[in-house]
Amino acid sequence: MTKQHEHGLLAGEFAKWFKEEHTPAEGRRAEVLWAVSNHDRGWIDLDETPFWNDAEGLPYSFLDFPVVPKLTFYRRGIDEIEAQTPYGALLCSSHFERLIEVSGEECPELTQYLQDEADRRARIHRGLEQSKPLEEGELYYDARLLQFCDDLSLFLALSKPGSIESEKHPWFVDGFSGSEEFSFTSGRAIEAEWQDTTTLTLTPFPFTKEIEVSFKQRRVSRKAIEDKGIAEAYRNAPEEECRITVISGAEEDSQVKTGASQPSERQQR
Repeated sequence: MTKQHEHGLLAGEFAKWFKEEHTPAEGRRAEVLWAVSNHDRGWIDLDETPFWNDAEGLPYSFLDFPVVPKLTFYRRGIDEIEAQTPYGALLCSSHFERLIEVSGEECPELTQYLQDEADRRARIHRGLEQSKPLEEGELYYDARLLQFCDDLSLFLALSKPGSIESEKHPWFVDGFSGSEEFSFTSGRAIEAEWQDTTTLTLTPFPFTKEIEVSFKQRRVSRKAIEDKGIAEAYRNAPEEECRITVISGAEEDSQVKTGASQPSERQQR
């Protein structure tokens, strides 16, 4: 079991090492990196005590967690992000709207949440226009960066290190959705493949160098859950550190090898 905020911090680490010519505009780079790292901070308190899904015989995950409390904590997390960086809140609010649309959930509380967040984004847009207007395509690019780093972090949390292609989570069988839009991929979705239990390959490679990342997880046995309940079983399970090295899965061009600078994605537009 991996806490949502732990997964978010891992996403932030990926964003930190994303190819320099494709990172956010320098003026908002620190804000974007902070927002990516903290995009799931609304789950911090919720994840202190896991909730059990009787129907599935599993702990609730971010996918099937009851809608009303989930929206309450989504809103709380975005409020906290906005207090630190309004642009980061704009980015994360848009990100959660996409996730909700994909989930296909419907209820009056969800309708109200979507309206409230649309109002939030409009208010933040107005404020930015008065202080620091957005560059053309800036929010669209940063949203793709957040989506990719979020997906790659989820891939690690949802995968058994060293697993084979046939065991890959269905979300990632065809690569990371949206990653084909980064200019350096030449229209190809970035794909992940385990080289061994501690090494993950990515093709095309999106980072400035090979990186080593880590995240914390807990192994909670079903027997402990049956004997003590999910809350105590989780609380008594020790945290483990999972360390993964991320490398290129194919021969890259001389730009990656030498670090030679190229026009940025925005400059190319």
